[in-house]
Amino acid sequence: MKRDKMEYKLKKELDRQRFEHTLGVEKTAVNMARIFGEDEEQAALAGLLHDCAKCLPLSQMVKAARHEQIDPVMKESKALMHAVAGMCVARDVYDVKDEAVLSAIRWHTTGRAQMSNLEKIIYLADMIEPNRKPYPGLEPLRALCMADLDQAMHTALRMSLEHVMEQGKTLHPDTLAALKTYEPELSV
Repeated sequence: MKRDKMEYKLKKELDRQRFEHTLGVEKTAVNMARIFGEDEEQAALAGLLHDCAKCLPLSQMVKAARHEQIDPVMKESKALMHAVAGMCVARDVYDVKDEAVLSAIRWHTTGRAQMSNLEKIIYLADMIEPNRKPYPGLEPLRALCMADLDQAMHTALRMSLEHVMEQGKTLHPDTLAALKTYEPELSV
């Protein structure tokens, strides 16, 4: 499917704020790919489609991802589940065949151990795109994302850990595995 058709479909599927966020992630991801020598077309496609399932009801997300391994925590959370469902919708509805792009969509919420640079770019672009509401540490993270991909990932994952702990929740095992890439001795 061509980009303009994808954008047209996304505009119908997503609410206005989510659609603006999506375009911001796409633009940020392309910029980061350029800086870090990654494929800009892959970054654009993953950025554009990263939230393609975000506005679906949770039951539809689970149905879209029925052939994937989904842990019970994820099945109960739209915030986590939309990434797996998004990978499936990108593949099945938007006809994306590029495994690197699909993987970047899949891991953009939790992260995982040994992420590819494209996966890191989409994870970070989602956190720092220009339409994000300000949160503590956003501006330093934005600067770091344009200078050092691994340090930015470490910082972003640390911020996620602190945010989850402040809410009294448990960090998803995949996020913990991603953080342990940078802090092997970490125990939460």
